[in-house]
Order: sequence, then structure tokens, then C-alpha cells
Amino acid sequence: MTTNQNNIPLGDDIFVVKEASVSEEASLQQLMIDTASWLKSRGSSQWSDILEGTDVHGLSDRIRDGEVFLVLRGAEIAAAFILRKTASDWDARLWNDHGKDAPARYLHRLMIAREWSGKNLSQAILDWASKEAERTGYVAVRLDCIAENQKLNTLYQNAGFTNIATVDGFCIYEKKRRN
Repeated sequence: MTTNQNNIPLGDDIFVVKEASVSEEASLQQLMIDTASWLKSRGSSQWSDILEGTDVHGLSDRIRDGEVFLVLRGAEIAAAFILRKTASDWDARLWNDHGKDAPARYLHRLMIAREWSGKNLSQAILDWASKEAERTGYVAVRLDCIAENQKLNTLYQNAGFTNIATVDGFCIYEKKRRN
């Protein structure tokens, strides 16, 4: 059996990672709204910008720049995420004093369709993103989350990310390339 670098095997399922196209933007917007609504129902204010009609990560621009990825099971979108090639203004502010010398990709908006939650898909996506960063010549993957979100902090630590610092109430994490 040959391995495809864009396949994510998970149990009996095979997920395929592909770059999102402009024609898939409406589906992605819906997944973002569903995720933001789910977060709100759990008492979280994360992604509240989406429910207010704003997208601070500029999904349309990220799609055009080839930085949005879909995780498909068949034709169904099981998950999606942004894997930026350069730091956003937000990233630059959080990472200002950390890791300036290492080119990194920045992961944002990891979204799992509710029917796939609790199946370790997030962990598999984080592993894929790290391999993709390495494959495309980057030294690390970086991400952040609200410091008080223990579940996300644990997920990132279990996926091999190192907590570099806490900046303005956000933990910043990095996973460096294997040498």
C-alpha cells in the first residue's frame, strides 16, 4: 500500500486533506458559524467575531493565498483549518519576542464538524500540519489559544507542541521540525 502525504488514516476511516477552493467558501463559512455557535453553547467567547459577522482571519483572502485546507471523508467536509505561510498582525503581536529567527507556519481556525468530534481528528490534523510545514521548508508550526481553555492547552501539549509563553492571556505554542 502506498502512502499519500495528504491522507490521514484514523481508525477505519481515511480522511483526505486538500487545499480549499473559492467555490467551497460558503461551506467553510457555515462550518465556522457552526463551530462558533457550538463554542458559545459551551460558554466560550472564542470565535465570537464570527457570530457578530466579522472574520478576523479573512477566510476569503486565506483561500486565495492557498492557506485554507479541508479535511474530507469522501465528499463530506469533516474539518478545516487555516495554515498561514506568514504571520498575521495578530501572530506578529503575540510572537513579537519569541522565535523571530525561525520561519514558521501559523495554524488558525481548526474546525471539526460536530459528527467527527471526539474521534482524535484534531490530533491527526495537528500531526499533518506539522509534516506539511516541514515538507514545505518551514522550521515550525505555531498556534495560540486562550490560556484558560484547559482542553485546548492539553490537546496542543499532547500533540507535541511546546508552550513557549503566555502573552495577553493567550498561550503560544510551537512544534519544531524534527532534526
